[in-house]
Amino acid sequence: MMVFLRQCVLGLLVIFSGTQVLADTAPPGLVTVPLDQRVIDLTNTLDAASQSRMTGQLAGLEQRKGAQVAVMLLPSTGEASIEDFANQLFRAWKLGRKDINDGILLLVAKDDRKVRIEVGYGLEGVVTDLLAHRIIEEHITPAFRQGDYAGGVQQAVDDLTVLVDGGNLPDVAKAGFPPEAYAVLLAFMFGGVVGVLMGAEKLPWRRALMAVVIVTVALVAVAGGKDWPVYLLLLPLCMLIGGATFGALWQARAAFYTVLALLGYIAGVLLTDHFVRDLSLIHWLAYPMGGLVILGLYFGLFLVMKGMWQESQVGFIARLVAVLVVYGVAGTLIDKGATGWLLAFPFASFAALFIFAHGISDGSGSGSGGSSSSSSSSSSSSSSSSGGGGSSGGGGASGSW
Repeated sequence: MMVFLRQCVLGLLVIFSGTQVLADTAPPGLVTVPLDQRVIDLTNTLDAASQSRMTGQLAGLEQRKGAQVAVMLLPSTGEASIEDFANQLFRAWKLGRKDINDGILLLVAKDDRKVRIEVGYGLEGVVTDLLAHRIIEEHITPAFRQGDYAGGVQQAVDDLTVLVDGGNLPDVAKAGFPPEAYAVLLAFMFGGVVGVLMGAEKLPWRRALMAVVIVTVALVAVAGGKDWPVYLLLLPLCMLIGGATFGALWQARAAFYTVLALLGYIAGVLLTDHFVRDLSLIHWLAYPMGGLVILGLYFGLFLVMKGMWQESQVGFIARLVAVLVVYGVAGTLIDKGATGWLLAFPFASFAALFIFAHGISDGSGSGSGGSSSSSSSSSSSSSSSSGGGGSSGGGGASGSW
């Protein structure tokens, strides 16, 4: 029994010592890199002026707030993920003050095209995972994609300084409408105008073709850029779609003017939102569009019921009774008083649409000898050192470019 207990104790000691060795092991290859500077660049990417400016900025932050922020640029993290690598380096350097753990590590693996912001326990409420993700996605990776590594790192240092000082990140600026999108939109609109003029027999096809060529070349020259061959094919296609759409609508004037008014309303809302003031697109676009869809469905139901009445008044009354039965059953099952009967109305409306439409298709099919296929087809400082902290639970964010 004593031998068994001795073996168990020795086994536990071996396991415990092994885990301690793993926990205190620094990332491979960086054991000889001391934390003697606040900005360490092993890739020779940052120029001396940028490195000195960021070092002074982080030194001032540490003097004001006590928080310790370090920046590390290295070629690669090897086989380790950037999250594990950053966490191990954070613990090895013991960033932040002891018992406060207010340290932050900005790690850039240049050749891996990955970046990580590792945040100590003491600052996880200040530099949240969401804010760290915003810094990476809004400021670091866009600059890195342009090859501006110094600018991306500097912006990250500025953001972290603002947050640790108790400030807030600036709101995201609205992205400008790219010139390529303007070109596509103008091509579609121009095609619509040409389609209407040709449909009204006011523009011969030769002049229309000449105008399409001239406008295409002009738009490609202005907005095509290095991808001009793509837009040389895309813009005429947009013109063709616009021309076919509005040319067909021109044959049904009511539909044409309805669509034109709808597009004008949408354009007005978007322009007001972009240039004048922020608008709730849910209130100004989604709700009106939903209302129009509902009105359209009920208008369709009215036409179907009217057709049924003209075809057979007896059939109309029978189907109306069936719809009322559906409404009564739905209201009873919902069982919420007056609210339940209101909720039952849409169910009865959809049921009415199918019931009355089925009645018309049956009537037309029997009258035409079973030819129902026609109706069905239409539905289809310079030095730094450890602060004694180093505790991080993996808070922060990662990204790539």
